[in-house]
Amino acid sequence: EGGRRFEAVFFRSDGLAFPLRVETSLPVRDAPAILRLMRERIDALSDPIDPGFGFDMLRLTVPQAEKLAPTQLALEGGAARREDSVAALVDRLSIRAGRAHIQRLEPRDSHIPEQAQLALPAVESRAPGNWAADGDPGDPPMRPLHLFDPPQPIEVVAQVPDGPPHRFRWRRALHDVARYEGPERIAPEWWRAKDGAIEGESAGRTRDYYRVEDARGRRYWIFRHGLYGAEVEHPGWYIHGLFA
Repeated sequence: EGGRRFEAVFFRSDGLAFPLRVETSLPVRDAPAILRLMRERIDALSDPIDPGFGFDMLRLTVPQAEKLAPTQLALEGGAARREDSVAALVDRLSIRAGRAHIQRLEPRDSHIPEQAQLALPAVESRAPGNWAADGDPGDPPMRPLHLFDPPQPIEVVAQVPDGPPHRFRWRRALHDVARYEGPERIAPEWWRAKDGAIEGESAGRTRDYYRVEDARGRRYWIFRHGLYGAEVEHPGWYIHGLFA
């Protein structure tokens, strides 16, 4: 097994005790690595430990331990070494900047794009399973790398009210649509009354997403919020993301 949380208590000769805690993103049992993290933690203290006339005792405990996965130490074990290096970097940054400031994304059971993941501290335990690098045929179309939350309103000109965008204005700049893909329809999650709602508009509207490219080759992810005539008389348009 390897430790995920280490707690050290420094007992000074006059009876004062100074507790320290270190968390890791992966189980660790390498003593030099644990010592380095403890040093980082001490260096990051806003109020340094005063040794006074010295310490009489140091107590180190491991309140949280997990099974340590086998690692390949030779014969091109590059992937395992890279994972360990990233985990070590995450641990050091979490100590220096604070665990709440170093985050990772965890999948969330929602098809509303801005709610499909959660940002959690990177040193917390991971949920079982991983996101697949290669999508399945039934997966939704490609998502943009940059997502706006909340989506930003835009002005759109379409040839028909429920048709694809022909031109749109965003941040005072006018963009002519050269090509588009869609619509990809995302229905509201009716069992969650507030999910899928846009600030200033009512909840429970359908979204029709388009992947569009303007005349300069820039690609956007925009959607019409609400079905024309069925859910709303004048649907609003929003830009939700930017493709690389």
